[in-house]
Amino acid sequence: MKFHGLNYYSKQPQKIFDFYKTLGFRVHQEKESDDYFGAALALTDEQEPIMWIWSIPEGKDQPCCNNLYFTTNGKVYEIYENIKAAGIECPEPFKTFWGGAELILTDPDGNTILFI
Repeated sequence: MKFHGLNYYSKQPQKIFDFYKTLGFRVHQEKESDDYFGAALALTDEQEPIMWIWSIPEGKDQPCCNNLYFTTNGKVYEIYENIKAAGIECPEPFKTFWGGAELILTDPDGNTILFI
């Protein structure tokens, strides 16, 4: 078994797609349809894992918020500078009780992205 990717449902899929693309995720597949959106971003430099972004159908509730977790090989501060340079508001990384640094970012849907 291996992790292939995640499905991300949003009432504002284009905004979410653009946000993660601005963070630097590579476009794997452009939007397929206005009916269901269906775009995908690669979460690493490889072909997988993938983050598929779908629209939430009218009349449906938005699923609970997600937490995306990324390791940075000690580059939390570099990632922070890149996020700021891309024009995205972002809190500064902080030192944790275990001595490492963490950066917690919130996307336009309120999901958290943790970089360690």
